[in-house]
Amino acid sequence: MAKERVTMYRNTGTESAPVWEEWFARTVADAVMMSDADGEEQNIVQYVNKKISDLIGGAPETYDTLKEIADYIASHKNVADALNAAVGNKVNKVEGKGLSTNDYTNEEKSKLAGVEAGATANDTLYKNQTPSTVAVGGIEKGYVPPAAGVEAVEMINRLLHPYVAPVVTAAMSPSNGGVVEAGTTQTVSAVTVNITPGSAAISKIEVFDGSTSIGSLTSGIKAGANTVTLASQLSVTANKQLSVTVTDADGKTVTAKTGSYTFVNPYYYGAVAADAVVNEELVKAAAKSVQAKGNKSFNYTCNNQKMLYAYPASYGALSKILDANSFDVTGTFTRSEVTVGGVAYYVYTNDPSTVSAFKMTFNY
Repeated sequence: MAKERVTMYRNTGTESAPVWEEWFARTVADAVMMSDADGEEQNIVQYVNKKISDLIGGAPETYDTLKEIADYIASHKNVADALNAAVGNKVNKVEGKGLSTNDYTNEEKSKLAGVEAGATANDTLYKNQTPSTVAVGGIEKGYVPPAAGVEAVEMINRLLHPYVAPVVTAAMSPSNGGVVEAGTTQTVSAVTVNITPGSAAISKIEVFDGSTSIGSLTSGIKAGANTVTLASQLSVTANKQLSVTVTDADGKTVTAKTGSYTFVNPYYYGAVAADAVVNEELVKAAAKSVQAKGNKSFNYTCNNQKMLYAYPASYGALSKILDANSFDVTGTFTRSEVTVGGVAYYVYTNDPSTVSAFKMTFNY
């Protein structure tokens, strides 16, 4: 029974035109028929042989078995490990961002993520809390930096470039003060501040009336003239002087004063009739001179007239009156006291005379 053989038939033609022939299969596998992807009939032995051939794929004889490939990988383990590490450290491309030679590895990114805000390479901050014992450059004696420290480059700048304060002058506008007649009103609408810069930029200009801020400027400040418009127009009826404070980027300030208004009662002088009675009307009819207290000289032209000289009694009596030849003629004048505009005045008159452009000097 073991030696009996089974007769089989197979198609050696085509499906549409079959050609059948008798065939004796040598093995069971030889008798199992299969079809490849193109529908071609083949037995299982042929199929397995083709798949093995496809797997080898033309590999050289030294690497056409799994054992040979495994041995090769084992002998190049270091190379494989290095390649895997490089792939693991690569930076993934983010949509919309390109990669360049300046991009970081994951390791570098992790290191940067651990750096505190404001940190500097190798900690270049100067933090010594011992007060400096001497002044050096722009570092004053006793200087102590903030606890957080100061950048070394800033310390070098301060050492090499000492602080220089700006030079500041100020003037009221439209008029920078002066001697004016009492009872009048003077107007101030702005202050002009001239600045010669120092070592730091100017951050603020502020105008004060006493301790009250009445105007400031914080932008557009430049070298030269800067106009600070007052918050409201200032009406001046008494002695007045304003001050200006200039602040620089180092937080240091420089103060300057404007001119000042001095309100005074005027002097009166001139020739009056020989028989004139000294009173307020007589004084007010004479020439007026608005000046501060001090020695005065006036020219007189008289035609058998008296010379008149009047001033606020608060200035005190005259010590000497000199004529054009510098002779002391004080004894030839008589002093009277009258009220002029509510203010007590001393009025000096002398005996009648006839002179032309005759200079007289009145000293306190």
